[in-house]
Amino acid sequence: MPNTEMPSMTTLNDSTRQRLRQLREALRLSRPKFAAQLDIPPTTLKNYELGYREIGGGLLLRIINTPGLSDYAVWLMKGSLIIPEQVRPTHPN
Repeated sequence: MPNTEMPSMTTLNDSTRQRLRQLREALRLSRPKFAAQLDIPPTTLKNYELGYREIGGGLLLRIINTPGLSDYAVWLMKGSLIIPEQVRPTHPN
């Protein structure tokens, strides 16, 4: 088995928060509107996006269960596989 080092939780969370913001902006939603779609307070979304709060399984479950957002769940978590065209980064992560 190859010896591959797992990225730290801080690194994983930082990448996910960047993709979360990228998704919101690609969907052209304000924080309050995107937060309402996820049924979370806008300040909570802001804290996720700015890295003041760790993104946990609860938020990811909300995304998976929100119509129109579930297709982005794996991309948000991994940043790989098939990236939906409308959120494809202009620069590599």
